[in-house]
Amino acid sequence: MSTNPKRAHRERAAAKPQAVESVADMTLQTVAGAMIAIGVIAFASALIRGAAAIAWEAYLVNLLFFLGVAQGGVVASAAFYLTQAKWGGSTLYRLGEAFAPFLWVGFFLFFGLYFGRSAIFPWVTHPIAQKAAWLNTPFLFARDGIGLGVMAAASFAFIRVSRGDDARAWTIATDDIELPPHSIRVLAPLVAVLFAVVYTLISFDLVMSLAPVWRSTLFGWYFFAGAFWSALTAMALTAVVLRARLGENNLFTNPIVMHDFGKMVFAFSVFWVYLVFAQYIVIWYGDLPVETFFVVQRVHHMPWSPLSVACLALIWLIPFTALMSVRAKKRPLILGSVAGLGLVGMWLERYVLVVPSLSLDAIPFGLTQFLISIAFLGAFLISAVPGLNRVAQAATSGEPFGDGAE
Repeated sequence: MSTNPKRAHRERAAAKPQAVESVADMTLQTVAGAMIAIGVIAFASALIRGAAAIAWEAYLVNLLFFLGVAQGGVVASAAFYLTQAKWGGSTLYRLGEAFAPFLWVGFFLFFGLYFGRSAIFPWVTHPIAQKAAWLNTPFLFARDGIGLGVMAAASFAFIRVSRGDDARAWTIATDDIELPPHSIRVLAPLVAVLFAVVYTLISFDLVMSLAPVWRSTLFGWYFFAGAFWSALTAMALTAVVLRARLGENNLFTNPIVMHDFGKMVFAFSVFWVYLVFAQYIVIWYGDLPVETFFVVQRVHHMPWSPLSVACLALIWLIPFTALMSVRAKKRPLILGSVAGLGLVGMWLERYVLVVPSLSLDAIPFGLTQFLISIAFLGAFLISAVPGLNRVAQAATSGEPFGDGAE
């Protein structure tokens, strides 16, 4: 029997059964199901009436955005293990992993792009001889499909270990600096490295190939950093919502925890804008038409220029100014608003990356694109319900977290 009071408390917390809290009722799931149904009808209607291009553009934008949020959350959990983060106990890890079920949904939705390939990939109808070995339909869907499948499988192997007793006991061990379990130390780096490789590949194949003569060696870093930040903002927004929904004394009512979420949103917003500048300055110095046209079209060409400015404001300027102070980071209203606007900004950024390559002089956004986006949101919400219930269970369990929390 342990004679160390802190260790004994930790062992009791790790062993005691948890009261399951539910954050999703049938109303939410019914609404999400209706969102999916309406979006599917809108998508099918667009195909029938000959508006396949706008339907598939919206499909691709939302696939990239929601896959990024789901995968970025798993990578965030892996990063917390690698940095030995214990400021949120096991709740922090459950929150990062809550969005993961959408990875398999997105994996299957990716293959749906095969049926819209001629509407969104210009090299399908106008092959480029010099790039035909890389830009061809069988090879693209094979390599990206394998990459997404391996990424999802590795993510769920990691999550299975992360939800085990050993990993949970480690996350609430606030009085030592022991390394995470061995299996975590193997799988967490694997997930992080695969994320960089696979999402760089996705950025090249599903975004850069829409303007097949354009190239940027920094684009992969920029793309997966945006996905990671979108996951952090989704986690922060979820924390703010659960803070109000789970009643008193849940972990999210602790101002220190909210402060830490605010710091992550703030810091990686700055990192994102650094990558924007790093990519821009290289293209500006090179001043090669084959590189500059992609930026000029989005930054200096109407009607896309205002949207690019809006992305910069929503993803960097607003988080940077609103979350500068410690007090602002602890305020749920401020943090939640910044995170919500940041998610809108990151969706808009994915839209600006994809659509101008296919529509130079017009913004093709209307009811059809909105309803398709709503359908993806519904699928994402339904996928996240089991994970969010785990988050609620951990947040209300009363387990120790952080230095001095006991």
